[in-house]
Amino acid sequence: MKQKLFSFFIMALLLVSVSAANAATTLVEIGRSPFHQPPLKTKEDLVSMLKAKNPEVAKGFALAGRSDLYEPFMDQVTKTKIDLVQFPKGSQFAWMFYKKKGKGTVRIVKDVTWGGNKPFPGFQFSIEKSGISYTFVIPLGCGNVALMGESKIPEVAVAPPNRPPQCGMTVTPTKTFCGETVSVDARTSTDPDGEIAKMTIAVVDASGKTVSEKVVEGKTLMGDVAVPCGTNTLKVTVTDNKGMDASSPACAVQVTGINRVRFVGDLGAYYMFDPATWLFGRAGAEYRFNENFSVLGMVGGAPKIHGRDGKSAFLVDLLGEYSFDRYFVDLGVGGWITNGDSDIPVEKSQVDVIAGFGARIYGEPDQFNASLFFEARSDINDVDDIGKYGRFGAGVRFRF
Repeated sequence: MKQKLFSFFIMALLLVSVSAANAATTLVEIGRSPFHQPPLKTKEDLVSMLKAKNPEVAKGFALAGRSDLYEPFMDQVTKTKIDLVQFPKGSQFAWMFYKKKGKGTVRIVKDVTWGGNKPFPGFQFSIEKSGISYTFVIPLGCGNVALMGESKIPEVAVAPPNRPPQCGMTVTPTKTFCGETVSVDARTSTDPDGEIAKMTIAVVDASGKTVSEKVVEGKTLMGDVAVPCGTNTLKVTVTDNKGMDASSPACAVQVTGINRVRFVGDLGAYYMFDPATWLFGRAGAEYRFNENFSVLGMVGGAPKIHGRDGKSAFLVDLLGEYSFDRYFVDLGVGGWITNGDSDIPVEKSQVDVIAGFGARIYGEPDQFNASLFFEARSDINDVDDIGKYGRFGAGVRFRF
């Protein structure tokens, strides 16, 4: 019986010892068993204390079973953000190392709860290791090092690199008169990982110099730009919503600005059935309203070379012209100015009605070219007698 009682007593003692070893500790006073004295006041005091007690700090981590945290702790404490915090009643700590009554070797206590009625001040900071953030607390009054908790550091998603937009555009028309606008449509442009935020339209000359530039903000991707004279390159650059620019050969088009005014000259001959023959030459300028309509103003002379009637004349002619394909039709008025007898119809100065038609036989419309034309002119007052007094001619017209 005595042996059974003794065995029961030993088992109860062991259970109490185990329970006491694993029981939570309630801390109600700061400074009774300090790791460091005097109390800490500044962050600099904290760092100096840890460096001065380096070996004991290492031992404290070993007692807590976290020797792996010692080196990152000592390395990061001088770099991390340290806050001064008031810890209220009920604050819990996984473990804390200290010295009993501030003397002797380092000891460890686990599962600590602050039970004081008033909050205590302490330094709080975090260190990181292997994707885990560890929060430490060091009360100012004792310098004890305590682990408050740990948490996994959220993984920061790395955004994929921005991909450049793809540029596409059309220009209408690619040839127009100097100073006129062409329409630029870049709505076929795309961005694989975002959207197009704007486009820049640049007119670049043959030397690579930017003549003009226009920025079109927003998603419209349509705009007009004036074309200077000559041949230039219209280049579009698109920019995505992350600021990346892109262009391409598809976004570079040659545009041509054509002069509205060009020089013209005529050489030909007139014949009148009275009879008489004149050579004539005229020079002047053409003003083009569009591709089809233009006005020609010319002056010249018509020396008589054959016939019994009429005199040599000075010419001042104004013609309106309609062009289509290679062909053109003229209609206008002209001055036939002579020093002949004003009482003789074939010799007098007169205002003529002029009509003609022709076709281009050499060159391109907007370059130097030559055309054959036929023309008839008659005094406004003698249109009824055009068969007798009218002058019918043919010639070559040069446009420069």
